[in-house]
Amino acid sequence: MTSLLSEPGFKGRLAVALRGPLTAALFLVGAWVAVHRLTLHVRWLNALDAAIFSAGVLVAAVSVARLFGLLLEWSASRAGGSGERHPIVEFRPLLGKLGTVFNALVATITLLQHFGIDVASLVVSLGVGSLAVGLAAQDTLANMFAGFTLLLDRPFRIGDRIQLASGEVGDVEAIGMRATRIRTTDDLTLVVPNSLLVKERLLNLSHPTRRLVTKVEVGVAYGAEGALVRRLLEEAVRAAESVDRDTPPRVLLSRFGDLALYYTIVFRARDYTEQAQARSEVLEEAHRRLGEAGVEIPTAAVMPPAKGVGVGAGAGRE
Repeated sequence: MTSLLSEPGFKGRLAVALRGPLTAALFLVGAWVAVHRLTLHVRWLNALDAAIFSAGVLVAAVSVARLFGLLLEWSASRAGGSGERHPIVEFRPLLGKLGTVFNALVATITLLQHFGIDVASLVVSLGVGSLAVGLAAQDTLANMFAGFTLLLDRPFRIGDRIQLASGEVGDVEAIGMRATRIRTTDDLTLVVPNSLLVKERLLNLSHPTRRLVTKVEVGVAYGAEGALVRRLLEEAVRAAESVDRDTPPRVLLSRFGDLALYYTIVFRARDYTEQAQARSEVLEEAHRRLGEAGVEIPTAAVMPPAKGVGVGAGAGRE
């Protein structure tokens, strides 16, 4: 607690957060003292006591909520300075909602017990009703539990780029209690229920590295010298600016076509956000260098084959 209070600016935020509740608490104390100094009927005195007590519970709940929110903010700011995204940063929205619900529940139980309402019997009655509600909201509950699973298991983090089983690719913006928001590469917001993310397979393109393996296929005419073609294609990769320089490219003879020999170029894009740019640069350099060397690219080589891509691309992990 000492280290927490010694944080620069924390005392100021603490004073601002508790200024209103402390003022209200002092007012309630003064009101209670004034009420008990007056000569009032017992019924009025009990009613005023109940009102002051209820207001005091409300003030206490607000104080606890603000302190909890301030503690979460401080923890997230401390954890945000690390290189990798800390779990507290991702759990902060969920912890805030759970803290609010728990705080409201404690305040409600305190008020009910003060006014002589049997909380135990009320809980039993609510349990029977909650069974019916649970059966009617199976999908919502399944998505909520799946959200907890995603936050605990952490198959992806906020900011990671993932590819869904249906083929959509995007960056994770938020993991909510019911659904996960993904910003697609078309700059659209895709909302996916958490239960689908738990059940289906997905690719995390950000881990273990952001340098995404990319493959492009180029077809050249029969009769072209293989060593020359491989050298020219390797030079094309090295000349592209968006390609990772630390990973040497590989050029492999992939298949024999009807009118062309097909070579697959394997390299890593510098970042997954630059994969399309890296692919374009490699193909442009390959086309230019092959043309300058007199290596013919048959027209049939640019047509997509039956299985795969002609002068196309793929991405994945090695």
